[in-house]
Amino acid sequence: MKTRIFLAAIILFSITSCNTVKKENSKIIKGELVHVVYFWLNNPENQEDVLAFEKAIKKLMNTNKLAVKMHLGKPASTAKRDVVDNSYNYCMIFTFPSLKEQRLYQDDPSHLIFIDQAKHLWKKVQVYDSMKESI
Repeated sequence: MKTRIFLAAIILFSITSCNTVKKENSKIIKGELVHVVYFWLNNPENQEDVLAFEKAIKKLMNTNKLAVKMHLGKPASTAKRDVVDNSYNYCMIFTFPSLKEQRLYQDDPSHLIFIDQAKHLWKKVQVYDSMKESI
């Protein structure tokens, strides 16, 4: 009888442990709303402009408290195809826990300061927002 209870306890522990690991190692991006912003700089060959932009956007990323996860990148050297647009200079991705936080972010001082400090450096900004769907 003790052996059966012990085995049942081990099996139950194993099942619950596996569920915990699955959640922690999920491939799903954390956050209900994904905010993707592409920037085309006025003078991407001008090192002073590039450094000024990078300083401003990194300040935004370090001071903003509303985003759950963040990413800053440049176009990848992937194969050229008709569906690939790598004409941009920077891509910034923020995820937010809800639409409410994304709306708050729009008026957040860290966001407004970034725009004020860097808007003269870009010629185009394109934003794509998406809400999470069940997978």
